[in-house]
Amino acid sequence: MQRSEFDQYFNDYRKYLREEVHRFHDHITVYRQVQELKYDQLETMNLAPAFFRVTEDALFTSIVLWADKLFDEKGERGFFNFLTLIENNRKWLSVSELQRRRTYPDDHWMLEGRTPITISTIEKDRQKIRDLEALESFRLRRDKFHGHFDKKYFFDRSRLGAEAPIRWFDLNEAGKVMGNIINDYSTDFDGVSYSWETLNIGDLEVLLDHVNRGP
Repeated sequence: MQRSEFDQYFNDYRKYLREEVHRFHDHITVYRQVQELKYDQLETMNLAPAFFRVTEDALFTSIVLWADKLFDEKGERGFFNFLTLIENNRKWLSVSELQRRRTYPDDHWMLEGRTPITISTIEKDRQKIRDLEALESFRLRRDKFHGHFDKKYFFDRSRLGAEAPIRWFDLNEAGKVMGNIINDYSTDFDGVSYSWETLNIGDLEVLLDHVNRGP
């Protein structure tokens, strides 16, 4: 892949992968808010129980599907494929290429002490994904229930919770690994990094408070 081709391809890949990671973060954040609001807004939420039940189920299904899709080691896109792109084009992610893209002067702070990308660097990122405790849970839930029905889990839903547990910690760790991988290589590419905060997350609580106050 030539320099100009890589620059365009990386920009496009980063753009669309970043959108999917934001989707993952946003779904987790809203799902958690719905769960937590049950403690002090349950009466108000029960004014529309069908809406919140369907929303909650849909959010969790999306979380499972997106995690499995983004972390699928054999997927045509996603993080393993992204890391293969990096591995095959390390020469276009050198410090000199960063300087060229941003026209940094030689003494710019962004160029100081940067560690070159190596095969070992990339393999460590692959291993961070493989080491996620919930990786197998995402895969099992996707393959046996959320993506396809397996009769063993279809007729015994409690087995999913026992055999494929997913904790808040697991969701946060998965989101952190996604965000860090994009930001690390994005910084090497053109010095840009991203925030993964969900915007306007307080909207639901504001809405429920408004209902509580009445007309």
